[in-house]
Amino acid sequence: MTGTPESWITLYLTVFGLGLFVGNLVGGRLADINLMGLLTWSLAMLTAVLLVFWLAADSVVVTLVAVFLMAATGFATVSPIQRLVMERAERAGAPHLAASMNIGMFNLGNAIGAWLGGVVIHAGLGSASPNLAGAALAGAALVVALLIARRARNDSPHESPAVTTTV
Repeated sequence: MTGTPESWITLYLTVFGLGLFVGNLVGGRLADINLMGLLTWSLAMLTAVLLVFWLAADSVVVTLVAVFLMAATGFATVSPIQRLVMERAERAGAPHLAASMNIGMFNLGNAIGAWLGGVVIHAGLGSASPNLAGAALAGAALVVALLIARRARNDSPHESPAVTTTV
């Protein structure tokens, strides 16, 4: 859509790889500081980036920036999701099962995303339409993350004043 030559594929893949590296690095560090904040922020950013990418996919500059940010924000979700799953699994007593299921769900998500991208292109929505489908999936994930964050806040023990008794 940008009209760039095939020789630019290496550049796009390099930009994508740098985005993955930065997203993984930043996501891993920030997950320890504010797990749910990072998760919701990165999903919101991913949704926004994919929407901009869909709207301006014919711009070389927007495409290069979007490819980097899509990879970075997408990969910034990996560490917090893994940590969230493992924390819940430890409490439930099934960390190994949860770890394998989490990776399986990442792969299922990849398959669903690829399938949905093909569906929207086949439906005649254009070459940029997988970005719109990706934005919808990221937006749905954001809603789930917000519900998890809300539930975690409601489930956390409230501090109560100390009760003292005398015998």
